This record gives sequence, C-alpha cells and structure tokens, in this order.
Amino acid sequence: MRLGLLPTSIVALSFFIAGVGTAIIAKPIWKSALIAMNQAEFSKLSFECDNAMRSHFVAEQILSQTPSEANVANLQAAEIALIDCQDYDLKRKSLIKWGLTENEVSEMVLSSIEERGGNLKHVIKVHEIRY
Repeated sequence: MRLGLLPTSIVALSFFIAGVGTAIIAKPIWKSALIAMNQAEFSKLSFECDNAMRSHFVAEQILSQTPSEANVANLQAAEIALIDCQDYDLKRKSLIKWGLTENEVSEMVLSSIEERGGNLKHVIKVHEIRY
C-alpha cells in the first residue's frame, strides 16, 4: 500500500518544487515589467510634484520676506498645485501595493531625475532648496 502512494507523493513534490521555482523566477520578471510599464507616468508625476513643492517653498519664503496680498495669493496658488503631490503619492502607494519595495520606487524617482536631467547640474538643481 505504501508503494502505491509513493509515485503520487513524488508527483506532488515535483509540482511543489516547480511552483516554488517558478515563483522565484517570476518575481524579478514581474517587478521589472511593473517598473517598465509605469516609469514614464511615474517620472511625470514625480517631476510635477517636485516643481509644486519647490514653488510652494519659494512662495512661502517670498511671503515671509515681503508680506502682501499678492504674495498671499501666490502662496494659495502654490498650495493648490500641491495636488500634484497627491497624484504622485497615490501612484507610489499603488506601485508598492503591486509588489515593489520602497527602495525600488525610490530608484524609479532617481531614474526619472536622471532622465530629465542629463547632467549632474540638473540633478543638483532638482534636490537643492534655495532661500
């Protein structure tokens, strides 16, 4: 009786090993495909959010140095532009939900900066905060 179950056990074990092997191979392929399909949109969203944050920061600085109604209106407009950051954040969380790690998403951000930058001066400009 035991010998009758042995071939079935070997088949089941073979399927299990094949499944684990497929999962190990499929995970990096899935992540690479996910990055490739979303990089362009994610680059656009990260660029728009970065510009919105920089504009908001500059508007705050101008208002603190030169209070006026026009500068208050500029700050309010800059605050509305921060909606771009919500779109970026939703996309980021979606990518994480689909299986990317925080580091992989951060790498996508760096790739988008390099795509748009072309040289080190632009990368520095994107990351610096001017007063």
